[in-house]
This record gives sequence, structure tokens and C-alpha cells, in this order.
Amino acid sequence: MMLALGVSGYGGEEGLGYMASMFHLFTHAMFKALLFLGAGSIIHAVHSNLMQDMGGLRKYLPITHITFLIACLTISGVPPFSGFFSKDEILVAALHHNKLLFAVEFIVAGLTAFYMFRLYFNVFWGKDRHYHHTPHESPLTMTIPLMFLAFASIFSGFIPFHSLVTSDKMHFATEMNFAVAIPSVLIGLLGIAMAWILYKKESVAPEKLSKSFGILYTATYNKFYFDEIYLFVTKKIIFNYISRPVAWFDRHIVDGFMVGIGTVTEKVSYRIKGMQSGQLQHYAFMFVAGALALALVMILM
Repeated sequence: MMLALGVSGYGGEEGLGYMASMFHLFTHAMFKALLFLGAGSIIHAVHSNLMQDMGGLRKYLPITHITFLIACLTISGVPPFSGFFSKDEILVAALHHNKLLFAVEFIVAGLTAFYMFRLYFNVFWGKDRHYHHTPHESPLTMTIPLMFLAFASIFSGFIPFHSLVTSDKMHFATEMNFAVAIPSVLIGLLGIAMAWILYKKESVAPEKLSKSFGILYTATYNKFYFDEIYLFVTKKIIFNYISRPVAWFDRHIVDGFMVGIGTVTEKVSYRIKGMQSGQLQHYAFMFVAGALALALVMILM
């Protein structure tokens, strides 16, 4: 969606990216919500959110299984599901604007299909796990929204979005770009096929494949160590050498100064409170003494 906005201008064909991003936002609302709710249904059934604790759930959760499969097919851009139509518009917009970005998006389309079906096969196929209790389908309060979102994921792509939301309120005259659509579907199917081979049944192939990539796999698995770098920069550098001195200055200098003002004010007030005695003769004496002092000053000057 953000890439589509980035390759969009204003009006006419230049506004294709804007329309595509809004279209994908619309369809994405359906199938991504379906994925999250499906994940919740799975976690509700097995009381765990770790994928290694799951497997063979298709026979226990038939509705969740079918609706989750629909969501995976949709996000993978398989026709005629809605994700195919909105993702196709994004790819076309990228192709018209920047060939490099189109190539990146094209590869990402295959990766998306692969990792989503890796999830699908591991959870619903794979090896049957030993569950402490027999998993069961979620109640109607969860399965009815699952079915509604699955229906929306299938058919929302047929809405003529190009005529409803555009950057300049002018309708697009769009048509299927088969030079983009066919390769994007094929790379999505390739990703699904790879996930089928590696994860439909439990095998040692994924482990062997990951080891063959060596340090690249290790770095990718650890998210290129960005978490460790972030913690080092924040805790070791920013917290120790910036935040800690600032906190000391705030606590001892700023707070100390304000506390000092309050303490001095309190002590001076205690010392001079006798001047407000409430005795009339005392006030008269101070008035006369003050007037005489002012008179002497004026005479001397």
C-alpha cells in the first residue's frame, strides 16, 4: 500500500498508484482481519500461540481451516480472490513508474505466498501433535465473522473500485494487464508449491535447506541483529551517556534549585513573620520610623 502511494502522482494514469493503494487497503481489511481472527480461533483451540505446538488441525477445526485457506490464497494474490485484483493494480502502477520497484514487488509476491502457506501447512497439515485436550471448533461468535470475512475476501475484488476512489475524482478506464497478472500469479503459485514440498509433511528438508544458506540464514533468522543493535545503542549509549546525566542534572540541579528557593522563602518568611504582629502601636511605630528614615535619606541626598 505504501509503495503504491510512493509511485503515484495526481490525476489520470499518474493517480493509478493512489487508487491501487486504497483498493488494496480495502481488500486487505477483509483478508488480514480474517487471518488475525483465524489465528485467534487456532490459539483458542490449542491454548498456545507457538506454531511448533500445532499440526493436523484441519480435522478438528473445519471452518477455521477453510476460511484460513481462503485468507492465505487471497493474500497470495491467487485469482479470483480479492487480493489478486488489488495487488495486480499495485504491480501495474509500479511497472509504469519504476521497474526496480516492480521487480522488488514481484519477488515479494512470491515470498508472501511462500511464508503464508508455510504457516498454513504447518498448522493444518504437518505432523499431528499430542494435545492435552482434543481441539474443537470455535463458537459461533467467532466462526460467523470468519465466514463473513471469507465471503468478503472472495468477492470484494469485483467491486469497481477504479470508479469509486481516485485521486482526482475521475474514473479510471482499467483493463487486465496480462503481462503483469500472469507472471504474478505464477510466482505466487511457485511460492505455494515450494511451501507444499517443504512443509505439507514433516521432513528434514527445511532444516537442510536452511543450513545450506549458512551465515545468511543465521543473520536472517536473527532479523539481521537489529534488536541487539537497537538495545546496545539505547541502553549502553543513550541511557548511560545521555539519559543518565540528564536525569542527574534534573534531579540535583533543577529540582535542587526549586527546592532551595522554597526552603529560603520558608526560612525568610519565618524570620520576618514577627513584623505582622497585629498590634496597632507596633504598626504606628514602624510607620513613623519608616517616614523618618525616608526623610533622612532625602535630606542627605
